[in-house]
Amino acid sequence: MGEELFDIVEKPKDERKEPEKAMKPLEAMGIDVLEVLLSGKAIERSVETKRGSFRVRYPSGRDRFKIDQRRAMRRNGVPSDSYDEYANYNNLLWSTLDVAIIDGPEWFKKAKAENPNWSWEECPDEEHVIELYRLVGTFRSEVGKRIQESRLGETARGVESAPPPAPVGDGAFSGIAYGPKA
Repeated sequence: MGEELFDIVEKPKDERKEPEKAMKPLEAMGIDVLEVLLSGKAIERSVETKRGSFRVRYPSGRDRFKIDQRRAMRRNGVPSDSYDEYANYNNLLWSTLDVAIIDGPEWFKKAKAENPNWSWEECPDEEHVIELYRLVGTFRSEVGKRIQESRLGETARGVESAPPPAPVGDGAFSGIAYGPKA
């Protein structure tokens, strides 16, 4: 059917890592992700794209609020349902990357240095923005899975609390609290 527009090749080894193996070093060191986040520390990862390596931070609640604020500012007070799906998706991508990407290659650093208010909406490579957003999403999902697997604060299995004490008969409130005496 004419010329092929792509080649089918094996993925490089780095791209074939399973998500569970990506954060094995934390487990190997005995570090609980939930405990790390609750202690005020951040979890970060470098992600590789065709345009360089970027440093991504797992967004805290405060960071997610910043993302929501940026989305609202981009809408200038206009309700989100006034925009089409594509505009809302772009807004989500740009706002998320503006907060979650904390460092990048030289071209990124230069753009931020020349314009401290630089935003991902100014990146003309839409495919790169989508690729980076997906990598951030994968990272967030992996950390979220580790948070769900955390045992921090759980009670030991098989340990039950003591049953409530039996009501005391002939007390001052025995007829009121537990009905009339038999």
